[in-house]
Amino acid sequence: MSKRLQIDYVNVKDVRFGEETSLIDGVLTLNKQELLDLVASDLFGKLDIQLARPGESCRILSIHDVMQPRCKADHPEESYPGILGKLSIAGEGRTVALKGVVISDIYYAKCNIKYYLDMGGPAAKYSNFSRHFHICLDATPGEGVSDATYAEALKHASLALNVHLAKLAIGLKPDETEVFERKPVDPAKKLPKVAYLVTHMASHDTWNFLYYGQSALNFLPFVVQPTEILDGAMIWRYWEPNYFLQNEVYIKELMKRHGKDLEFVGIVFANNVMKIDGKDTMGMIAANVCKETFGADCVLLNKSGMGHCQLDSALAFNWCQKLGMPAVLNLSAVSNDEPGDMLVIADPAVDAVINSGRNYDLEHPRVERLIGEGSNVPCLLGYDPWGPFTHTTNFAYQGIWSQLGDCYVTTDSDIERKEE
Repeated sequence: MSKRLQIDYVNVKDVRFGEETSLIDGVLTLNKQELLDLVASDLFGKLDIQLARPGESCRILSIHDVMQPRCKADHPEESYPGILGKLSIAGEGRTVALKGVVISDIYYAKCNIKYYLDMGGPAAKYSNFSRHFHICLDATPGEGVSDATYAEALKHASLALNVHLAKLAIGLKPDETEVFERKPVDPAKKLPKVAYLVTHMASHDTWNFLYYGQSALNFLPFVVQPTEILDGAMIWRYWEPNYFLQNEVYIKELMKRHGKDLEFVGIVFANNVMKIDGKDTMGMIAANVCKETFGADCVLLNKSGMGHCQLDSALAFNWCQKLGMPAVLNLSAVSNDEPGDMLVIADPAVDAVINSGRNYDLEHPRVERLIGEGSNVPCLLGYDPWGPFTHTTNFAYQGIWSQLGDCYVTTDSDIERKEE
């Protein structure tokens, strides 16, 4: 019925530059020149790799992506299949991951939304990512290189670094292991059959995702295996850190509860489109798959993307209800005390909503170190990025919340927060 995916985590307690790249007793040592040679490309101008430590007086600007180093233990060349690695089916076998360290891409091309992050100080506690060591891939586009080509080169370099470092953990004893498998459920238990319907934004080249390397532009709703998403089959082109796909909280929770108090029957991905009739059609198709293909009794809806995807999800919610499946919808960044904070739907029929995050005004002190200083962060125009300044977390502060529901209060709470 289902693939079996085992993820073995090896904890990283310190990251430093040194003569030989290695992972010994939780200490990740990096030969900087080796890594620069690995990610070098004629498509880059300036190229550097910088480290940022939890608790450090350091601000990282223009974070394009954050990912946990992972690879397939038996076939590292098949990690992120069709995107970086050799084409194969993801979501089964053994994957190794480094926990407590992430690879962060600094994005210099122009775009409307870029994020920043404080590693220490009063604002750091509002992001799960300040708990991690950051290996920052700091690469500018080469002269004459288009934004799309630069972004593709940056992601390819980041994933190559991702796999290269994860391979260090293949032969090590894991500190933690998670196993995900949907075994057949005894019908006599009469558990509610729950489907997971997610609208991901794939409306144009920038706001897009890749599934086994294929652009999701113009995709119709389709069925995916849950473990594939946890295992690198899908990569966001740009929007959220792919860390939130690698650790998708709703998939993990549904998998863990499968066979206990619910039967997790599967996932449908719907594609965000721009026109209202298209949105309604996508919602109908996706809901119908949940009903007729999965035989779902109820549906949990989620989304990545801004107000457009709120509308897509609301229309899908209504179609689920019409087809006799009670539904609940996750919305992040909808304030508890400021109605309409970032809410673009006002449909009384959408009467079961999970509020998974909100925005804050944060005080940012002057920092001793700035990574990505030459980049343009639209939300900080008019500010001295070194600080001090006060700024809202709205589309600015990386890790405050994820569109998929991850929240700084609970995500990575088992990793110790450090102050220097």
